[in-house]
Amino acid sequence: MPYVSLSASQHLSEDKIDRIQQGIGRIISVIPGKTIDNCMIQIAGDCKTFMSGKASNSAFCEVRMLGKAPSEAKKEFTEKLNELLAAEIEGLDRLYINYQEYYEWGVGPNYREVEH
Repeated sequence: MPYVSLSASQHLSEDKIDRIQQGIGRIISVIPGKTIDNCMIQIAGDCKTFMSGKASNSAFCEVRMLGKAPSEAKKEFTEKLNELLAAEIEGLDRLYINYQEYYEWGVGPNYREVEH
């Protein structure tokens, strides 16, 4: 199950949040084995964000997943997420994406482990 968390400095209307989550749901499939059906997405707007000590119209995205994803898939996800957010967040200056790959994961009472 991938977990995608997006924090944006700009206010995001419910419509915008819905379009962004639908877009993330579509593009997560570029990562092998990841689909909207097994993806948890969290989106927050109105996050006070500063870069070099100045207010910034930026966004930070964390993508956490079980197992290692191919670099090419992460590159493609990065490009597609940038396109999506540039279209949805007016004047977006910067987008940072952090990928975290885990080899142990728990869902409810269930524990999973993959080889690394």
